[in-house]
Amino acid sequence: MELLNKHFWKFLAGFIGIMILGFAALFGAQYLHYKKNGGDAQVNGEKYFSDLQKKYEEDTYGGKTPEETLALFIAALKKGDTDLAAKYFVVDKQEEWREKLEKANLTAMITDAQKLKLAKKNGDSAFFTIANENKVVEVEVVLGLGQNGIWKIIEL
Repeated sequence: MELLNKHFWKFLAGFIGIMILGFAALFGAQYLHYKKNGGDAQVNGEKYFSDLQKKYEEDTYGGKTPEETLALFIAALKKGDTDLAAKYFVVDKQEEWREKLEKANLTAMITDAQKLKLAKKNGDSAFFTIANENKVVEVEVVLGLGQNGIWKIIEL
């Protein structure tokens, strides 16, 4: 019976030791994953949105009216300056549009952009469209009024 007690205590001590090592390994893996992914997601998310808001507030590219922003955009396209043209889009879409504009047929885009007519303006949104002879909209450009009073292209 005493031999059984000795084996039981050795088994229990070994089992507890293995459990401690397992939990330590699990904690270590989670810690490494946390550090690899940049730490606290909430803090990183807040920093991302505060940086994005700062970019929107500091953005000066655009016009005081939607028509002015569209004219500035067309002028940048005519110069072939896709970097400048992309700056007339909302901040979080500028890089995406910079890449698209570099690959686009700028001559065709300029021709289409010059045909755009203001279809609707309500408060902080403006819609420019190109419609065919059946009055079906073929192209639509949406502009929005930013926090800093500058109109930006939201959608093209």
